[in-house]
Amino acid sequence: MRSQPAFAAPRPQRADWLPPSLVLAAMGFNLILCFLNGRFLPVSNLHVMAGEALILATALLAAYGTMRQEHLLLLSGTVVFALGLASLRVALGTEPSLNIKIVRDLAIPIVFFLVGLRVADIGRADRLVTLVAGLVLALALFEYFAVDVFTDYFNVARYYVARGTMDAQEALKAGDLFISGVRPAGAQGGRNLLPFLGDHRVSSVFLEPVSMGNFGLIVFTWGLVRSKFEGKLFLGVMGAGLACVVLSDSRFGAYFCLMSLVVVLLPAALARLAVALAPLAAIGVLLAVPYVVTGSYDPQHRYVDNGFVGRLVLSGQILAEFDWRNWLGLAPLPLSTFDSGYAYVLEGIGAVGVAAGWLVFQSLRGASTQFDTFRNVAAMYYAVLLSVSNSPFTIKTASLLWFLLGVLSRDPGRPKVPAPAPAPTPMLRTAKLRAARRLALR
Repeated sequence: MRSQPAFAAPRPQRADWLPPSLVLAAMGFNLILCFLNGRFLPVSNLHVMAGEALILATALLAAYGTMRQEHLLLLSGTVVFALGLASLRVALGTEPSLNIKIVRDLAIPIVFFLVGLRVADIGRADRLVTLVAGLVLALALFEYFAVDVFTDYFNVARYYVARGTMDAQEALKAGDLFISGVRPAGAQGGRNLLPFLGDHRVSSVFLEPVSMGNFGLIVFTWGLVRSKFEGKLFLGVMGAGLACVVLSDSRFGAYFCLMSLVVVLLPAALARLAVALAPLAAIGVLLAVPYVVTGSYDPQHRYVDNGFVGRLVLSGQILAEFDWRNWLGLAPLPLSTFDSGYAYVLEGIGAVGVAAGWLVFQSLRGASTQFDTFRNVAAMYYAVLLSVSNSPFTIKTASLLWFLLGVLSRDPGRPKVPAPAPAPTPMLRTAKLRAARRLALR
């Protein structure tokens, strides 16, 4: 008999519309701000931070009914630990000002997991995935077939310049799209997935193609896990996920869809062991890759190419520059860690914090084997993607992933209904009647 999930809570009865609405808001508020920036008011990074803070605060209130003491301890302990390290870096003089971005990045998974606990109905989760996949694909096709009209309403480059994420020179190269919205000609032959579609990388609701690709693989893996445990193929959901991966030309998304199939088909014990050791293995590979590929390490030449191997080399080179203070989260590197998620999170909470967070992730228990499988796929997603990016922390995709994990944590899955007994044949009914008469005569 399976033990009760560690995060079980009484089923709430009110405001059922709120949890899925919060996921929709987290995914789409940047699109709304982009529209407002081009039409009504100038948007700054302050508006973005305020929008995220409002969504997170509302989600925290929505999750209040599912909170138990251990939830509050986990959330407050995470915030205090990350804030404490950030304050210590300022006190030691290794960082000029208090950087609390990592606090938000770590709070998003916990809060949206708790929001998912409030729902605990896998049917509603299925409907939400179908809804958001349809909305994202509809806007993606609009962007692809009418990009000039799309950018007239949603000038992505101007929005990210207003936010301070892109400079004007990058915006000129990108046109009206995000800086990575078009594959440069000659870079691995332009588009990697279905080259006949052209070099435009579709972003849809997310405004940048990386999140679009990550969203696609989340939707695909949801359909894959549901297909395994529901006994029927969720072809529409998986097809929508693959379409998002292809339209965004996400190389990682394509690789991971294949990897997720392996994780789902592995025996449960083996899959869990592989996932538990994945971050340690990934960091070891990253530290070795620069020497294997280049034969040496030259800090002056960090970029090898823009392919997947080149991104691994760059990430490994960033980690190779860590000293003991960086590994403990006591000092940041002077260079950007955007292309190395492991470097980013190690800077923020140190190796001790990363190990503790991964242990908590692996200790999550659900009401069914379906939760264990989806948790393993989600954990592998983080373990692999952090090798080349810190994108899994964005609220645009993390909100959906952790909401689904929360729903699965409490939903017991489809109960096994015994097969109905076959209807008695006329001959059998006659035999039963004769037997009953004989008993009555006695």
